[in-house]
Amino acid sequence: MLGLAGRTSGARSVVSEVVVNDVKRTIEAVWRIEASRVIAALMRTTRDLGAAEDLAQDALLAALQQWPAAGVPDNPGAWLTSVAKRRAVDAVRREITLERKVEQMGRELCTEHDPFAELEVDTHVDDDVLRLMFTACHPVLGADARVALTLKTLAGLSTEEIARAFLVPTATMAQRIVRAKRALVDAAVAFEVPTGDELTTRLGSVLEVVYLVFNEGYAATAGADWFRTELCEEAMRLGRILAALVPDEPETHGLVALMEIQASRLRARLGPDGEIVTLLEQDRGRWDRTLITHALAALDRAEMLGGGRGRYLLQAEIAACHARAGRREETDWVRIAGLYAELGAVVPSPVIELNRAVAVSMADGPAAGLVLAERLRDEPGLRDYHLLPSVLGDLLVKLGRRTEARSEFERAAAMTGNERERALLLARAASC
Repeated sequence: MLGLAGRTSGARSVVSEVVVNDVKRTIEAVWRIEASRVIAALMRTTRDLGAAEDLAQDALLAALQQWPAAGVPDNPGAWLTSVAKRRAVDAVRREITLERKVEQMGRELCTEHDPFAELEVDTHVDDDVLRLMFTACHPVLGADARVALTLKTLAGLSTEEIARAFLVPTATMAQRIVRAKRALVDAAVAFEVPTGDELTTRLGSVLEVVYLVFNEGYAATAGADWFRTELCEEAMRLGRILAALVPDEPETHGLVALMEIQASRLRARLGPDGEIVTLLEQDRGRWDRTLITHALAALDRAEMLGGGRGRYLLQAEIAACHARAGRREETDWVRIAGLYAELGAVVPSPVIELNRAVAVSMADGPAAGLVLAERLRDEPGLRDYHLLPSVLGDLLVKLGRRTEARSEFERAAAMTGNERERALLLARAASC
């Protein structure tokens, strides 16, 4: 009997451990989804990103302590927000005596600013998320800092995860995030959505950061992985939030369409042995048609809004040319070349000109494309850009100039920091 009792007790222990682990996984998933909303709701009250994050982390710790025993609440996001706000109330009460608080609340009745009322009820979660996006992406910060802060506060990634994604030590990334928060405080950046001309300027910064996050996921700049799906997914999630919160801005829908069309190709970008498969060689049957359908709908919405075509809408239209072509031979390269010319007029860039050279080579032949690409050799912005010699090598191969092509592929391989891409380029060099 004692042996049986021991086995029964052990079984209960194993079951209990499984339940606890399931709850912890649930908490991690909830945190990824709800962290930005909780922090944003707290930011509206504290006006301090660091304090808001600390309160949200306290609520997360409370969930880790209580949910395994009490169970996951029906509305976990509201639970986290409520706990965090109660702790904010406690902090306020510790700092201010009750008499002073009563006096202050009396004075503020006519100003409609009651911190305790804000702490009790949150009816502006969506607006708060939008405010948080504009705060984290403020131009007072450098691009790297904006990306890191966005991933931390809005995407819910840990400092370790962000550091791993960008291949820097965790301590370095932690310092970058701390400096970014301090810069926002020093610059007295308001927790608000800007208006007028400033909205247009700041929206561009937000869109840029979201797309930078996506691009780092779609084509990793360094490391062993060709892409990082989790970064693409986080960027798309942020883009959809932004499109829902600023529905009358065509560029937000254009960015969503662009990211979703590009992400639709992710599973077709690697072959069965992990080798890179270029766009024109991909099996289009493996493209995610659900993402493409949603993206084309977002593109239609952007075009219906009118107001001119910006950088993301034009890039989305280029991507849509590929998505609509059932076979590579059906791709409308003439239209793509024209769209790149239009994009180059909106956002002058040697990288755009390089892409136009590729499109022209497909529309009018490799010789025409090579003429355009050769003009870019002396561009300072492309001096260390591995795709320039890669494109030159590809065009030279098509023209039968294989010795020159090999040299270009080897030069490109020496420039890239991504191991899979380097292997592909060296293989192309060897094939010459």
